[in-house]
This record gives sequence, C-alpha cells and structure tokens, in this order.
Amino acid sequence: MTDTNIEPVDDYLADLRARAAAPHAGAADCLAFGQALLQHAGRDKARRREALAALVRAYQLDPSCEPALLHTIAQTGFIVRDWSLVDSATARLLERNSEDANALIWRAAAVQQRNDFDTAERLLREAVRVVPGNPVALHKLALCIKEQARFAEAEALLRQVLELSPDNVHALFDLSELEIRTGRFTEGWAHYESRVAFGDDLNNAQHALASISAHWQGESLEGKTLIVYGEQGNGDCLWAVRFLPLLAQRARREGGRVIFGHDGSLRHLFERMLPADLPLETSLETRPDFHCGLMSLPLRLGVFDATGWGARYLNAEPALVQAWRERVHAHTAGRSGSRKVGLVWNGNPEHIRDMRRSVPVEQFEPLLSVPGVTWFALSPGRSETVAQWRARRLDVVDLTHHFQSGFDDVAALLANLDLVVTIDSGPAHLAGALGVPTCLMIDHVSAWFWGDESRTTAWYDSIEIFRQPEIGAWAPVLAKVRERIEMTRGV
Repeated sequence: MTDTNIEPVDDYLADLRARAAAPHAGAADCLAFGQALLQHAGRDKARRREALAALVRAYQLDPSCEPALLHTIAQTGFIVRDWSLVDSATARLLERNSEDANALIWRAAAVQQRNDFDTAERLLREAVRVVPGNPVALHKLALCIKEQARFAEAEALLRQVLELSPDNVHALFDLSELEIRTGRFTEGWAHYESRVAFGDDLNNAQHALASISAHWQGESLEGKTLIVYGEQGNGDCLWAVRFLPLLAQRARREGGRVIFGHDGSLRHLFERMLPADLPLETSLETRPDFHCGLMSLPLRLGVFDATGWGARYLNAEPALVQAWRERVHAHTAGRSGSRKVGLVWNGNPEHIRDMRRSVPVEQFEPLLSVPGVTWFALSPGRSETVAQWRARRLDVVDLTHHFQSGFDDVAALLANLDLVVTIDSGPAHLAGALGVPTCLMIDHVSAWFWGDESRTTAWYDSIEIFRQPEIGAWAPVLAKVRERIEMTRGV
C-alpha cells in the first residue's frame, strides 16, 4: 500500500528551491533548501554546488542561523573543490578556534592548490598535534608530503596510518602507488587490490558482475568463464589491456574462457588486438563464474617485472590511417622537411590532478615557435586556444572536429605524426601503446606509471620523459622538449 502523503523528492526540493529564491526569503529558507539538497545529493556535483550556494546565502543573511553552518560550508566547499570558499570559511573557523582540526585540514587542501606546500604542511602538522593519533590527519599529511616527492617519508606515515586503522583501504591504496612507483610490484599489486573496496567508485556493470559472480583471485579457469572489465580512466585501460593476450594463453592452457567486458571510445581499438578466443562484449550477455578488473591482471598473472613490456601492442585502423594521411598532408604539403608533431597541453578538468598535470597555455609559445614544425592539437574542444596561437602566427592545426570514431581517429592521426608532445593523459598511453615517438611532460610527482627519476619507462619503449625539477616548474620542461626537437631536426 502506497502512502500518498509522501511527497516525491523532486517536488519537495522544487518547493524549497522556490521558497529560497523568493524576494522575501530568509536565512531559514536558504538553510532548509541547502540542507535538503545535501541530503539528497549523492554523487551529484551540480546539486552539491547548488546546495553550497544556498548555504552561503543563509550564512550571509544570518551567520547564527545554524551553529554548524560554517563547518558545513567549508566541508562542502572542500568536496566540490571550491577552494576560494574553503579559504574564506576556514579563516573564519580558525579565528574562532585555532585548534579546529577539521578547519586546519580543509584549509591545508585549499593552500595546496596554490602550491604553497610549506604552509599546507604546517597546517597539517598542527592538526596532527591537536588530534594525535588521528588517522585522517596523518593520512592528509602523508599525501601532502608525497606531493613534495618525499616518498619515503610519505610511506612511513601511511604505514603509521595503517597501524592505527588496519582496514583503511584508501591509505592502503595510496601505499600501493608508492610501492609500484619504485618497482616493488609484488607488494604493490597486492595492495592495489584495495581499490576493489571503493564501492562508490564502481559503475553499474561492475555492481551487476559482483552480484552474479565471484571476484577472481587467480583460481584455475578450468571449465570456468571469467569476465575482465575495463576500469578507472582511459589511460589505465590503455596501459592494462596489454595483459589480455597473456591471460588468454593461460585460459587456453587451463581449458577456461575469458571475455573482455568493455564499451566506449576505445572499443574498436582494443578489439583489433584481442586473440580470436577472447571476445569483447559491450553488455552483460554471458553469466560468468568470475570477474575482475583490468588493473588486477598484473597481480593475477604474476607480472612483477616491467622488463620486456614496452613494445608496441596496439594498431591503428588502416583505412582511417589513410584518411588521416590525406588530412595531415593537406596542412603540410609543400613544406619540405617539415615535421608533424601532435600536442596535448591539458586534460579533463574534472581529473583530480588536472591542475598539476596541465601546462598553462601562455607558457607554450617558446616551444610552438620551433621552426620547421607543424603542430596538431590532439584533444578536442580546444579550438579557441588554437585560434589564439594561430593569431600569433604559430603553426598549430586543429583537426579534432573530424574525430568521429572515438580513439580510433586519434590513433590514426598519431600514426601519421613524427612525434607527440603530451602531458600525462590518455593520448600519452595511446601513443606509447602504438609505438609513436613521444615526449611526455609530467609534473613533479605525477602518476605511478612513470616511476621516480628515469627519462624512460619500461612500460613504453617509445616514450621519453621530461619531468618538472620542482612543483609547478614547466618552463625548464618546455625548454628541454624544444631542445630535443631541435636536435632531431632533419633526422
């Protein structure tokens, strides 16, 4: 029997929204709307931002309308990454109480966005002093120190966190990345499995697989069917898909069956490299005995050494390669000796590291002015920036409006280039997987794929790494890439 007095959530929120937007709305109206939105926000960032605006309005109208309001504003600002608001809210909180551990932690996060790690670390050490033995404060301090490339110190703190909270899967995951970064794959891959516990990060397909099959722990596949699903970002999938042929060999040997569950812009690129007996399914057509993510394969297959894994393993679609050859030629014809170089300077702004991994466009002119180079933008949606560069007579071409076949088009364009210059992004992994010569520009810490100090990576033979010497320092990186291009002129 349905209770007809229960009002649907959307209608309830619409009513509160109208009250909060009315000319005569008071702090109580804005507070009620903001609190209700937060209660029903889930993972909806837009709803959280709307809630935050309502709560800020309530505070402006009456700062005393709710004792915990300023804390809620600071915490919500932290979640949606509104760092200027976090800055102002925590400043007020710390004026009231200089030993407010939450405010110290939130403020440290805002300060880190300005690359002021000295201040951030001081705030976090103060939080640790205020709440000694608190795993959250210690974890945040460990991550702050990791961002300064003090990896051994960060690892010691993470191990301390795990002593205090042994079931802390997020700390274990962060520890795994430090272990993998330094080539300790046996421990690192095992600890990297902690990500499986991040229930909020699973998509619908992964939830469905978990409800009908067991998580594969490496058991024999004799008479069994295993579905391996793509997980995390495009770069992760591009990196890990190389292990599927080895898994197919094992299944063949044991008398089992493997299916790759994947649907998206990488689908056709992956299908071309899969063995005939390892099909790709775009929906849950087969009921498996086991399931696991792509990123679990190194552990389950015993890949504890990166040596020998750097060779090309993906191929562009031949017909598309020809079509892109004609497009590229149209922009380079008549330029004898002109080199064709792909360029990625920024990534998805929603990526948690995008601010650090992306290079400010205003710093690129010294690189883009190298004579004898035609640059090809590889990321769609950047036409305004390309137009600004072209207005300054820089030879940058944007053909991304021709991308109609997902990453297949990107791969075909890459196959027609002499070199790729990119930040840490999906196209970097794609270029490496295709064996395209690549200058990879990475921030001071960057992802674990790229190790710590080497100019090369065993995972991709064709990639040369150019690292920031210190946090935020892109000019030396761009200068070295320019030098690299000038040295190979005419080669």
